[in-house]
Amino acid sequence: MRKKVTVMLTLVLIIALFVGGCTTPQAGPEEPGEPSDGPKLGGSITYGMTGDPVIFNPILYTDSPSGFVINRVYSGLVRANENLEMVGDIAESWTFSDDGLVWTFNLREDVKFHDGTPLTSEDVKFTYEAILHPDYTGIRATNFKSVEKIEAPDPYTVEFHLKEPFAPLLTYLGFGILPKHIFEQTPIKDMKENPANFEPIGSGPYKFVEWVRGQHIILEANEDYYGEGPYIEQVIIKFYQDEQVMLAALEKGDIDYMGSIPPDDIERVKAEHSDRLDFVEVPANGYTYIGLKQTHPILSDKRVRKALMYGLNRQAIVDDILLGYGTVMNANIPPVSWAYAEGELEPYEYNPEKAKQLLEEAGWVEGPDGIRVKDGQRLSFTLVTDSGSKQYESIIMLVQEDWEKIGVEMKPEFLEWSVLCSQYLDVAKFEAYMLSWGVGLDPDFYIFFHTESGVDAEGNLRGFNDVEFSNPELDELLERGRKEMDQEERRKIYVEAQKIVNDELPYVFLFTRNYVAAIDKKIKGVVWSTLGPVFPELWYIEEN
Repeated sequence: MRKKVTVMLTLVLIIALFVGGCTTPQAGPEEPGEPSDGPKLGGSITYGMTGDPVIFNPILYTDSPSGFVINRVYSGLVRANENLEMVGDIAESWTFSDDGLVWTFNLREDVKFHDGTPLTSEDVKFTYEAILHPDYTGIRATNFKSVEKIEAPDPYTVEFHLKEPFAPLLTYLGFGILPKHIFEQTPIKDMKENPANFEPIGSGPYKFVEWVRGQHIILEANEDYYGEGPYIEQVIIKFYQDEQVMLAALEKGDIDYMGSIPPDDIERVKAEHSDRLDFVEVPANGYTYIGLKQTHPILSDKRVRKALMYGLNRQAIVDDILLGYGTVMNANIPPVSWAYAEGELEPYEYNPEKAKQLLEEAGWVEGPDGIRVKDGQRLSFTLVTDSGSKQYESIIMLVQEDWEKIGVEMKPEFLEWSVLCSQYLDVAKFEAYMLSWGVGLDPDFYIFFHTESGVDAEGNLRGFNDVEFSNPELDELLERGRKEMDQEERRKIYVEAQKIVNDELPYVFLFTRNYVAAIDKKIKGVVWSTLGPVFPELWYIEEN
């Protein structure tokens, strides 16, 4: 999922995991010597965001603000716990056949949608068949290529029949379940037009109340929730112009949680507000990057892409902008993953002379103003990004300066978040862009770089491969990785896949962050995973 560096970030495709942080992750930021009396009902929690969500549909959204709301309004078959293990949500249990081709899920019988309608196997079947439908317009179909059919033999049993074993399946079954009775009258190709996408009715711990664009979203506790909680009665999400305005709101007490304090402000905020706020540092399961359109007449040349890597001082970004709260990335699987190719990738250490040499080899010679030219064309392209992040602005300024030194003109364009998604990224219409990915618990990255996850013959984006990268060897490895059930063998496959990505460079890889989050001490019962807090329905308010 596309992530905004300034908001509470969401773990892609499965669960919402905030990334932020300055102490070791723990089971709730309870103060020593101040034991809680246990969960209490009532109160409200206020979050800050920069940029409105786009759509509240679990199988259509691509952005983290939308995912934040979806995670609270909808519930899925499974979700991840604090140990990052997949556990049941509306599924009480599941089994799979010896050959791995039939997965059977037994559903809870006490789950209701927010309008009172019982959630049954027909809703689960409808949700996943919508993804499999040829008219589906979202980007997740490639994650279910192995699914041959879905059956609902009774109201509380669902069967997924596969064409071949598929190792990541369980981690891809956390999508919120759509209410069939609300969506079935809308053709799949027109699903984005259903009004329920903007006034969602799910089965999760919180019900949607209102969305005033640019101002706030309000959710309220679902009194018929099937699980424990929710204890906090109201969730308020306030929207801010940028991260500095949001930080000011945190310091004034207008919001209770901020998932990513700007690095320049971390030590000051900790010193000035530790009496009211707890701080938690966790590594991001994701990375920040610059996507390069592979069909672009300039960026399609691998020598140019390599020059952009060598010609950028990425360590300086980590040191000077992140103040050390990050690690330079050289491929697309972050260090927190068991499949991370540690020590096996070209590091692309800053070397502007090598960058210039590569550009000369590619036929780009220095022009009269220092910008390189070839056949009368300037080595120039536009980079689009989110307008709500001062950190992004700082990074792009450094990138622009470094690339200008090697004769590359990068022209930044800052866009409002929803415009960036809907008019550029989701339709794959750009030359280059800078953003962050949050990735899933499984290292499978078919949806990001497999050829079939790019743009199809009709011009529709079928996955997250918006840069239109295509490499037959990588395609074969990603297909093998999905079928291999042995983890060590899968790791070997994904190490080889990372080496290809590291060499071909569909992205200029920048860094993976460590986020420092702040949460008001009145918020108790927070369950922390190694990647951030989970189970928001278990949180509660304890006023001093």
